[in-house]
Amino acid sequence: MKIKLWVLAAAVLVAFGIKQHYATARADDLRWILSPTARLVGAMTGNAFTWQPQEGYFSSDRLFLIEKSCAGINFVVAAFGMLTLALLHRAGSGRSAARVLGVSLLASYSAAVLVNAVRIAIAMWLAAHPVAPSTLSAADVHRFEGIAVYFGGLVLLHELAQRLDRRAAPIWTDTMTCGLRTRVTYAFRRTALPLASYYAVTLAVPLAHGAAQSGGFVEHALTVLVVPPVAIILACTVDTIAHALASYVAGG
Repeated sequence: MKIKLWVLAAAVLVAFGIKQHYATARADDLRWILSPTARLVGAMTGNAFTWQPQEGYFSSDRLFLIEKSCAGINFVVAAFGMLTLALLHRAGSGRSAARVLGVSLLASYSAAVLVNAVRIAIAMWLAAHPVAPSTLSAADVHRFEGIAVYFGGLVLLHELAQRLDRRAAPIWTDTMTCGLRTRVTYAFRRTALPLASYYAVTLAVPLAHGAAQSGGFVEHALTVLVVPPVAIILACTVDTIAHALASYVAGG
């Protein structure tokens, strides 16, 4: 128990250090994450990005800048905290505790680069192909896309960690033949840690720093609160319908 407490304390310090570094960093100080992200976005989109000192990586073809706000630091922190908690049971000694922290930090960094690159690539596509309904602005679409991709990335990373850790059963093992309500209940239990990690970084931490006093935070917070649960329910609904159709087709 003592070792686990030390792991949690160390994880909090690491997360705090990352956030503090980001708060005072310039784009030049974040090349450790902006550079691989830009290269991956370039590979995904076929657009070249060049480094602009003190600004970020710029694509002259698409007039798109990958700057400090595109670094995905919140995802790094959320993923690191989530993985540390998910793997905490493995911290039984000093060496295993260090391994849990090291693996969690490396995996969260790698996942952040990949997920953030996907988010930016989608954002670039949306910018070139506006699909916003008349009731939504481009900023609203960008916000929804960011929430969906980041939360989805945390869920997938958590699922991968659980499966590699051999502690998790397949998602629908006990619910394949159950109704929608059972599937939704199971899905919320399954995604509780990613959801809590996402809310902690996007809502709890900003609130602790007085973000509630800034304009637009309430609207943003409501969107952050609503989109992930709605996404879970929609995914369960689609899965239920698909399973029902498959059963109908199989039954002739």
